[in-house]
Amino acid sequence: MTSPDDSNPQRFIDCDEDTVFDIKTRLMWFKKDTWQLSGKWLNWVQCRDFAEEQNKKRTLGFSNWRIPTTAEAKSIYEKTEANKDHMGQVAWLHKVFNPGFGFMCWTSDVRNKIQAVRFSYRKGGTMYDDVYRTSRGSTRFVRNLKDD
Repeated sequence: MTSPDDSNPQRFIDCDEDTVFDIKTRLMWFKKDTWQLSGKWLNWVQCRDFAEEQNKKRTLGFSNWRIPTTAEAKSIYEKTEANKDHMGQVAWLHKVFNPGFGFMCWTSDVRNKIQAVRFSYRKGGTMYDDVYRTSRGSTRFVRNLKDD
């Protein structure tokens, strides 16, 4: 494990080509989001199912990958760390995460079984969206270290 760069060496540890460890939250993240992993935009239901598939395969040796909560997705938003999303636009996600990601991240927070929160890495805001709406949908899988 090595620090990704000198700009914030204490926060993120670049574990390998696929994962990042966040010292502050003690969470392990995929470096790529579901758009980068699958080449497709996914709605919330498809993201949930994709996480379940990764867990059945024990992707990267673990079976507890999941969609992040809104607070977790927000926790890696860093207004001092410019990265580039899938459209080449500035999005505020540390450079240890692979560029080219979807800037709207589905979260696990759902209301009334039909809407889920999406977090924007461009603006830092949240919005509710229909769980079946694809609209450039992606998420970044996360796991708690103590669970697996």
